[in-house]
Amino acid sequence: MTRSPITLDRRGFLKVSGLTVGGLALANLVAACGGEASVDGARNLTLRMPFLQDMQVPDPDIMYEGEGVQVMRSCYEGLVNYKSGTSEIVPGLAESWTVSEDQLTYTFKLVPDVTFHDGTAADAAAWIKSFERRAAINEGPAYMVAGIAKSEAPDPTTLVVTLTEPNNAFLHYAACPWQMFAVSPTAVESNAVGDDLAQEWLKTHDAGTGPYVMKEFVPGSQYTLERFDGYWGEEPYFESIRIEIVPEISTQKLQLDQGAFDLVAKGFAIPDVLNYKQNPQFKAITTTGASMMTLYMNFGAGVFTDKALRQAMMTALDRAAIVDTAFQSLTEVQSNFWPENMFPEGLVPFDPPVDTGPLEAIVPTLPSKNVDLAWVTSNGAPAQQVAELIQTQLAPTGLEITVRAMPSAEWFDMANQPAERRPDLLVATMGGDALHLDTAMRIFLRTGAKPLNAFQYGNPEVDRLMDEAIAKPTETEMNQVYLQITELVRDEALWVPLCRIPQNMVMHAYVDGIEQDSYIPYVFSPNKITRV
Repeated sequence: MTRSPITLDRRGFLKVSGLTVGGLALANLVAACGGEASVDGARNLTLRMPFLQDMQVPDPDIMYEGEGVQVMRSCYEGLVNYKSGTSEIVPGLAESWTVSEDQLTYTFKLVPDVTFHDGTAADAAAWIKSFERRAAINEGPAYMVAGIAKSEAPDPTTLVVTLTEPNNAFLHYAACPWQMFAVSPTAVESNAVGDDLAQEWLKTHDAGTGPYVMKEFVPGSQYTLERFDGYWGEEPYFESIRIEIVPEISTQKLQLDQGAFDLVAKGFAIPDVLNYKQNPQFKAITTTGASMMTLYMNFGAGVFTDKALRQAMMTALDRAAIVDTAFQSLTEVQSNFWPENMFPEGLVPFDPPVDTGPLEAIVPTLPSKNVDLAWVTSNGAPAQQVAELIQTQLAPTGLEITVRAMPSAEWFDMANQPAERRPDLLVATMGGDALHLDTAMRIFLRTGAKPLNAFQYGNPEVDRLMDEAIAKPTETEMNQVYLQITELVRDEALWVPLCRIPQNMVMHAYVDGIEQDSYIPYVFSPNKITRV
């Protein structure tokens, strides 16, 4: 297929508010032309989309949040991936793989003739260096390589990884959004300053094998990715991807409606999503990913140090009414203690009858009835409504609840704060790094884990059982250990499961070929998306 080249500079086009052409607002002109925001006069094609906030630095061994995964998926690749919509692990840069009987040795057969963006070979030796860099950087995703005892490259397309001990989550580490990425050793060595392993350079460049190359990275403004002509796989339809930083979802909506964006990946209020579903000029895709909306309780300070009070909260809420009102049938109340795509559905059911009696009996005895309830802003308007519905439902019990917004940065810093500075209640997400329960437990429950173990829960027995579970040779044996952990944690009443979070991606009707990430549905395969 022949494609025309693409580039469309923001300064030359995207001034949708204020810039006029012959008295006609450019935004109106764009809308009148049927949303041709991604096509300039030379018919150059660019996919345009916004982020709500800047991503963390685009270093593949540091980046460990959701907002930047789309950039990582565009510029870098891992050994394996999840098949879209499932937890099935499928080939990436590894064509195939075998696992030894003792579950210690993984042998990957690599796709031949893959090159990094700098033209060097992405072979087995490069993978060994990539593992070493992630371990040396030692940031959040470094735990994924911590269990590697040694890596070997008997030939350019054979990578042998030996673990220090069995880990049935290892392939899930390799498939998740923050997976071990292939990073060019040549680029790292050429651009290193001292012993920084090119960390400074990788703040604005990339060293991957992905379908796109990072051309421009301007924090607070925009990122531009350009198609990599030497890409080994299916050639992307769009020659470039332009990501604008637009902190207000209302502004994103305006620009989408006016044609300045081709799609908005997440964040719209539920009523807006339902309206888009009825508008033939747009498509709205709703998918529940791995994350679960959860009400956490501060067991370390304040009134919720009382275990009986926490246990009473497990039955006090009409969770179905909260979820139905906030999400308007786009998701269902959680009927399991863990997200269903991370643990077999029905194995740990959570469907207690609504009973406010135990809570009403305890509240009069509390030293204070004032409760600080925070909701994390990255979860958007539905999270605020969930918090306000909780406030309304619990008011008759005598609790005096104040609701406030909490930016993601504050949530991530909670683990570093003393217990008394953390909110009494928190509406936030729960999910692992991968579609394997170990990654949820290890980051939300492991003693000393940061930042997502926000209330700093720690239990040596839970830690021991975690390590026992990942060494089990069969799924059945592993799940039996997870049931023991669940019993311990559920008795502690650390949180109330609410619902799987629906992710809503809205796009113009001409956008096609969306293949969503199984873990983070607002991330799509960049070389699959097209324009019809």
